[in-house]
Amino acid sequence: MPGDLSPQFTLLLAEFLEEDQSKLHAARLGMYGNVAELLTLLMELRERSPKAAALAVRALPGLIEFLPEAELLLWVDLAVALSEHSGAIALKYCAEAETSLKLLSPEGRGAVLRVALELADQDAALALEGFRTGGDASSMIGVDALSSWALIGADLARWDYVVGVEYFRRSPEALRVLSIDDLKAWASVSLKLVVPNTLGKPDYMGALTYMRTSAALLAELPSPGSRQRLLTMVGALADRGPALAIELMGEAPGLLRRLPTAEWQERVLRYGLLVADKDPEAAVAYVRRAYEVLTLIGDNAEPSLAMERFEDWFKAGMEVLDLNPEAARAYFATETRKAMEALERAASGVALKDVVRVLKFFAEGLSGKPLTIRQHDGEVSSSQTTSGEGIIGLPIRMQRYPGRSDNLRMYKLMTAHQAGRFEYGTYDLDLNSVEDLAAQACLRYGRAAPTHLRSLEDLFHCYPQPSLIRDIWKLAEDARIDARLKAEYPGLRRDMEDLLGDELPKRTLTHGMSVKEMIVELLLQLSADWHDAVRIPFALEDVVTRAWALLRSVAHSDVSAEGVLRAVHRAYVLIEELTAASESASEGEPAEPSDLPDTPREGESQGGAYRPLENLAYRGPVAIQTGPAGAEVNNAPAHPGAAKPAPSPVTGSLPSREPSPTVAETERPACEAGLSAMGSSPGGSEPPEACPQPVSDETEALSEGSSGPKPGEDRHIFFYDEWDGRIVDYRSNWCRVIEETAAEGSGGFVERTRTTHGRTIALIRRYFEGIRPSALRRLRRQSDGEEVDLEAVIESLVEQRAQTSPTEDVYIRKDRRERDVAVAFLVDLSGSTGRQIGPDGQRIIDVEKDGLVLLAEGLEAIGDQYALYGYSGQSRNQVKFLLLKDFDERYGPTIWRRIDAVRPLVQNRDGAAIRHAAHRLLERSARVKLLILLSDGRPLDDLYGDEYALEDTKAALQEARAKGIHPFCVTVDHEESGYLARMYGDVSYMIIDRVQSLPERLPRIYRMLTT
Repeated sequence: MPGDLSPQFTLLLAEFLEEDQSKLHAARLGMYGNVAELLTLLMELRERSPKAAALAVRALPGLIEFLPEAELLLWVDLAVALSEHSGAIALKYCAEAETSLKLLSPEGRGAVLRVALELADQDAALALEGFRTGGDASSMIGVDALSSWALIGADLARWDYVVGVEYFRRSPEALRVLSIDDLKAWASVSLKLVVPNTLGKPDYMGALTYMRTSAALLAELPSPGSRQRLLTMVGALADRGPALAIELMGEAPGLLRRLPTAEWQERVLRYGLLVADKDPEAAVAYVRRAYEVLTLIGDNAEPSLAMERFEDWFKAGMEVLDLNPEAARAYFATETRKAMEALERAASGVALKDVVRVLKFFAEGLSGKPLTIRQHDGEVSSSQTTSGEGIIGLPIRMQRYPGRSDNLRMYKLMTAHQAGRFEYGTYDLDLNSVEDLAAQACLRYGRAAPTHLRSLEDLFHCYPQPSLIRDIWKLAEDARIDARLKAEYPGLRRDMEDLLGDELPKRTLTHGMSVKEMIVELLLQLSADWHDAVRIPFALEDVVTRAWALLRSVAHSDVSAEGVLRAVHRAYVLIEELTAASESASEGEPAEPSDLPDTPREGESQGGAYRPLENLAYRGPVAIQTGPAGAEVNNAPAHPGAAKPAPSPVTGSLPSREPSPTVAETERPACEAGLSAMGSSPGGSEPPEACPQPVSDETEALSEGSSGPKPGEDRHIFFYDEWDGRIVDYRSNWCRVIEETAAEGSGGFVERTRTTHGRTIALIRRYFEGIRPSALRRLRRQSDGEEVDLEAVIESLVEQRAQTSPTEDVYIRKDRRERDVAVAFLVDLSGSTGRQIGPDGQRIIDVEKDGLVLLAEGLEAIGDQYALYGYSGQSRNQVKFLLLKDFDERYGPTIWRRIDAVRPLVQNRDGAAIRHAAHRLLERSARVKLLILLSDGRPLDDLYGDEYALEDTKAALQEARAKGIHPFCVTVDHEESGYLARMYGDVSYMIIDRVQSLPERLPRIYRMLTT
């Protein structure tokens, strides 16, 4: 060290180090060629920040161990530069020095220090963050690209300092999934996500959330091209809708990951950018539904065909977007009928609604019995109601094979097997004939024997493991049905063998199966007449072979359903005995790994857990026969025993009416719902059908319908379309109507009404009796009849004598004259009906209830079919439809108590209520169908108001008229300002100017409408 610098350097070090250490390190530093520059920098640092200088000097002994001279000078120089802007940041930098620099690679240290030194000229905090994360960045993009990385952050900070600092903190994470070329696009999005808050100041929440989470989200996409296109699309959305950009960034990776290939991911995003350029909301809706559209197209479709169908769906949406952005949002969200029609055209496979009539005739031809076909949620099943109605359940869409003919063949095979259950007596079993089996089982296993078998479930619960014997019975009974079908219909035999050849090789004994589950799986494969291909593990060979010997006869001979049960009983006893003996003999000896896929689960002994078997695809579950009481059917999840065969793909679960799902009534995602609910807009030649649509020939067999609450069922759910005038289309399955029996009160209100209005009720009864037709009328001059018409006979003789052609109409026929009227009264129960009217404090709801009581008393005298309904709700998902009196219910104390309990509720969504009331009317057999709506004002329910609500209510009334229903609206709104004429203009309506007159005027309105 030059003599003139030695004392100064030693003194500087001695200020912060021990004397011996200061001399030692001064000597080591003296060997540096630029020691003078180093001393100058340290002294400058001491002047600017003594605390930072102290930390720097104390760090020198450690740094000189691994830092070359040039890098040590850079490090001190950076500390000086930072201290010029912020002593606090310089302190942090010096404190972290040794730890941070040791983490950097030797080739990257100098580059990181130089980049940080350049950033220090702009801002100390940026330089510190650059120093901290530069090493991670350089490890991914290389030393040469580090300057470009820092430049992006510096430019970002000039636009927004907070975003710039966050960039340096988060960009290394982004570089794990993005190239340096894409990093600028990633960073620029964050600037667009800074929006002003309510006070006009920048809100950084969106931008910071994006920078902290986007890297992990992008990592979910394996293709660099998909990540790049997603960033481009997010950036395009951020220009016009920052919140939507954040939504898309959060959802898109998960949605795109479900697409079959990276090519499809990029294609979907490329098309999405076209949508985003025109409307951000439509673009988000498009990405959300793209996977479901491809699912409908089908995994088995040829790539070129799938592409063509997807493009057709997309182009149709773009045409809508050019005309009406709001309609396009609904289209891409698959909420409208136009979207459903486009999806129907794009969907592959065969829709059940298109072939239901053919399958129904096929099933009835095989079984010789009337059968109903309904859609089930992705599975095939059959059942018989207590009334003897045979029901076959099939998936809504069959997409198992690429070609239509193969899918139709699968439908036919499913239908044939289920029809065979009805044809060959599965549901005709006399339970009295197998009561001895119940006695034997209960005696053997120490259980209390039932006094009388009401169902097969009662029999199965006599055994320690009801699920086990239930599965054995199902596979044996299905084998019996298949054997009969194969013997009588050779064509079905070929179809069955083709299907089994595809499915059975995929069924294997999987990890985690218990011994009994494996036994049942092997018996199922044997029962499918697949003996040569079934490999039975050595440890199970004895029990499986002996059990199959007991069951073999039912699969190959003409036995009865009773014979199957007796064979199943013997097989169950054998399996229980042999598995129990095996467990005792081999206690403590594990199964050979090469022999069994896994050891039995704990608790598998008698009474232990057992997962039910998954049946063959075309067989499906069979409903357990129940007697009058009806035992509960086991619905435990199927064990994954056999490797699951490719399921029959369906469009998804349709909205269900609780408790039994049907075509009309299943809850579903918008993309998957409504494929069978097509219709035209108001004013079109064909009225739209509501989701429950039992009137169409093609869908009649699919619809369950309902005539009112059944015992134990007081709540049903329906879905209906809703007309949106803004998009000039229906929103498909938009409203959820909850139909339930009204609560009951004390009945005091009706008693008071009958007492108070006793004379009025008597007059109304006589009034209605006056319009009731006489029982019979005599029709003269008929070609046939019960009496001879003497006047006509004489005229005929005269004509004969006059040699003219005599009349042959010489009889009198007595015709029964009946009023053929069904009327539904639909009462608005919204909160506004709680308004008081008049000095006595009576409310609108009380007046409406008075009117219903007086009207019901009169209708009882005339004999017309009538129902009393109320409605209210909150939002489109909670439209309450209350049954005060259904058509088939008798007017009496129960109905009185329901009317008594009626109270003002929440809001009123008129369109949905009108559609459901019309649906109930369409179920009635009557020449005249009348719907009378009692309302106190405008429809209003959350966003359902103003023009939207008026247009939808008007559309609902038009739909009812198009179906042959005569709507009539009665309102007590004193302040209506012309909206009634617009809303009810195409149907009749009446304004009651004095609400108190409603009870007296309702009967006169009714007579006017029905005579």
